Amino acid sequence: MTEDGVQPADGDLDPRRAEHRGFLRRVVAFAGLPFLSLVTPFLFLPLLSRLAGADSWLAIAVGQSAGAFAALFVSLGYNTVGPTMVARAQPGDRADVLRESLPARLVMFLPFTAAAVVVAALVAPPGHALESALMTVALAASGLSAAWYMVGVGKAGLLVHYEIVPRMLATFAAAGLLVTTGVVFWYPLLLIVASLVSTAIFTVRTIGGLRHHRGARGEVGRMLRRNGSAMAIEVAGGAYNALAVTLVGAVATVAQAATYVSGDKFYRMSQYAASALGNAAQGWVVEAGQVRFPPRARLAVLAHLGLGVTGFVAFATLGPLLTSLLFGPAVAIDEFTALGFGVATLGIAVGTALGRVILVALGARRDFLVCVILGATAGVPAILVLAGLLGAAGGAWGLAIGEMVSVTAQTIFVIRRWSRATTA
Repeated sequence: MTEDGVQPADGDLDPRRAEHRGFLRRVVAFAGLPFLSLVTPFLFLPLLSRLAGADSWLAIAVGQSAGAFAALFVSLGYNTVGPTMVARAQPGDRADVLRESLPARLVMFLPFTAAAVVVAALVAPPGHALESALMTVALAASGLSAAWYMVGVGKAGLLVHYEIVPRMLATFAAAGLLVTTGVVFWYPLLLIVASLVSTAIFTVRTIGGLRHHRGARGEVGRMLRRNGSAMAIEVAGGAYNALAVTLVGAVATVAQAATYVSGDKFYRMSQYAASALGNAAQGWVVEAGQVRFPPRARLAVLAHLGLGVTGFVAFATLGPLLTSLLFGPAVAIDEFTALGFGVATLGIAVGTALGRVILVALGARRDFLVCVILGATAGVPAILVLAGLLGAAGGAWGLAIGEMVSVTAQTIFVIRRWSRATTA
């Protein structure tokens, strides 16, 4: 048995090798299985781009962008700090973390979703406001998800049953309905049902019902104050990340915005992959205590760096070809656009390790917030100006600028915090 409680497998007495194997098993569980949910939309999206046309393609993407941004408010920062809070809590107290999060998140849902629906309907191509609005609600509902809690308790099987499978079934059904009826709005409608029903079932089973969780106004206010910095971190990052499609759609032509969306679909896949790897690492780096934190943190950074480099190379070499094959030549990205998305992919992978995994674990939420605000300050105007000038390529490089400014700042803060922690 190693000092952090890891039992070496097959007679292996090297604690570091046993620890690496433990991390690999966590990665397979939290990154390998969720990868299925990332691939599933690619069974529907090629049908959407070819059967529904560029206008519907852009409308759905704008709804996803606006809804994802609203979800950052609804989730109240729990995607950033929730897994660590749950992992550090005593087993008998973990359900309380989920219970306490409910009133404030429910209060946030309606106003921010309504605002996002209005924005999506205005930015969507004429005649496609309904599709965009429904997609906005579907993505905003993800802010009510308890996925962060499932990550914190270290049970990937919960993610499969309550997150991955429901969305896969909804996507398969939507693909069939699109082929047979040609109606696009079934996709967001089915996603809304799958998300809300599965989340409600898991929440009730975990906390034992909803009747005790209405929450006084003072309690809601307390949760907003406690998680305000974490929510600000996610919102600032989302201003140039989740909201990128909406920003490009507002300043570029429909054709250029639709092309940007094609690259953005693969970028979101790399973003979710980085998030899944971060989920695997976030609880793991702190659960064995302060002694094992430094080597575990270094391993997490190396893993994310490897993922980022792989994503950059994939975009640079295969981006134009894959977007043409999957979504059609009319909306395929070119080499310059692919490079921009590749740089952004590298930035978000490394930033996930430095920010969500290390700075949050070190209690440096304010430092993390400063980093993402710097990224938003650079990224939002860069996307608006460059997309207006260069179309899809400008949007991709504007996104890359925001990510790289943020990750550069995070690197500086981590170095400063690391030196203090190791010399204390």
